[in-house]
Amino acid sequence: MNNNTNNNLNVILYCRVSTDEQSEGFSLNYQEEFLKRYCAEKSYNIVKIYRDDHSAKNFNRPEWKQLKSYAKANRKSVDKVLYTRWDRFSRNIEQALKEIREFETLGIELNSSEQNLDMSNCDNKMVLSIYLTAGEVERDKISSRTINGTYQAKCEGYYASRAPYGYDSYRDGSRTERGVAKGKRSKLIPNENAHFVTRAFQTVALGIEPAEVVRKRLKKEGMTLEKSSFSLMLKNIVYAGKIEVPEFKKESAFVVDAVHEPLIDLDTFLKVQEVFKNKRWKGLKSNQKVYDFPLRQFLTCDICGETITGSYSRGRNERYGYYHCRGKCQTRVRKEKVETRIADLLTSIQINANIKDAFIDVMSDVVKKSNSHKAVELNKKKERRKQILEQLENADDMRLTNQLPADRYTSIVDRYSSELRRLELEIEALELNNENVNDYLETGLTLVENLDILFNETDNEGKKMLIGSLFTDKLILGNECCRTTNMNEVINVLTRNSKGLEGAKKGKAVKNDSLSVYVPEAGVEPARFPTGV
Repeated sequence: MNNNTNNNLNVILYCRVSTDEQSEGFSLNYQEEFLKRYCAEKSYNIVKIYRDDHSAKNFNRPEWKQLKSYAKANRKSVDKVLYTRWDRFSRNIEQALKEIREFETLGIELNSSEQNLDMSNCDNKMVLSIYLTAGEVERDKISSRTINGTYQAKCEGYYASRAPYGYDSYRDGSRTERGVAKGKRSKLIPNENAHFVTRAFQTVALGIEPAEVVRKRLKKEGMTLEKSSFSLMLKNIVYAGKIEVPEFKKESAFVVDAVHEPLIDLDTFLKVQEVFKNKRWKGLKSNQKVYDFPLRQFLTCDICGETITGSYSRGRNERYGYYHCRGKCQTRVRKEKVETRIADLLTSIQINANIKDAFIDVMSDVVKKSNSHKAVELNKKKERRKQILEQLENADDMRLTNQLPADRYTSIVDRYSSELRRLELEIEALELNNENVNDYLETGLTLVENLDILFNETDNEGKKMLIGSLFTDKLILGNECCRTTNMNEVINVLTRNSKGLEGAKKGKAVKNDSLSVYVPEAGVEPARFPTGV
């Protein structure tokens, strides 16, 4: 540090704030006034003031760069750089320490007015690391909140980036509401360029002119987009009033309705995508028609054997859904009737009481045998864990007495530690309690006994999963009937006729005819789930 007395130290003031912190009491004006009062009390000479509006995650900040250049050029006439708190200086401990050392070589001290440290005292380095770490942890928290908030905003239909061409953004909520999540959402509103976007989509959707020809014509009229930006605009589903929510943690990507006003309809957007790709946009390929007719992939025509599809017919006052053959056959059944017939079919599936009890007994025996094997395996793994712990302890002793080289010791510890972590997980899994297996069996069988209720009350996706897990062949649909010969093997066993079983000892299964169902009116094919029902 320069040899000035305390009464004539020359200092540079540095004030920093990020955009999100302006409303939280960290304003640049407040920091500057606080530092000026501090310098007045200490009789410091203020030679320069710098005000930054950038994140503290690194030192790539315009004002800090200027401060640094000035300090290097005037190192003999600058003694300190002051800021209010250490988190105003940096929220990155590695880069902060590097900057502090670099300024030390210039003979300039970096310090805080509120958290002032005597840099000549080596013990204060520990305190300094705490201050800097706290700032970095806070930055990590802010980053996590920002990521989570952005994802939630998209889930709610808000566009969470800079407004695309044709839109302006504004805060959806008054300033007093900004403290709550809803007040922080940016909502899009069409601006003076919106008509260019609408015309571009409508013209390209016709497939008559190349997109570049359309762009050049609109550019002559005042549109400012270049070739790549124009192409990206035509592929952005936000203009159709949709928000694409990306994958997040374990959640898959999906598309939601946006809260802003669309500039085009969805059909126009899809037509443009077909012009570009000659196929529907992948995010919307699973359309409403597929969802409205969940049984279509499980049905075949009784006459020609073709796969049954589903569609709507428009009546005088409303639309009516039908499952019908893809060919020229006359197979055509109302959507509601098909689902009613499936429910009736499920009602006819009755679990034989004797077989149910035998099934529970058999499964209980299987679980007991499995638990017995697990106990043996558990003892083996615990014994191996004990051996590894002893070997690690021996390695420690040999290392302490210099009988084991450092590199060899590290290799042994790494190998055994990896195996030990794996064993701990396996032991934990083997120690899981399986005493309530009968309760699980009873619950599952109760669901099987009420398949019709489950089918009627679940949504379309649930209907698909239920039917797909029950039947191992497609149901054959005709105008008057529906039939199938194969069903999930577990259900097949549980619903066997009980006549041959009456009087037999519990647990001894009697071979009987396998299930063959002929159902008046209805049918379906299974997605073959390996786990069954």
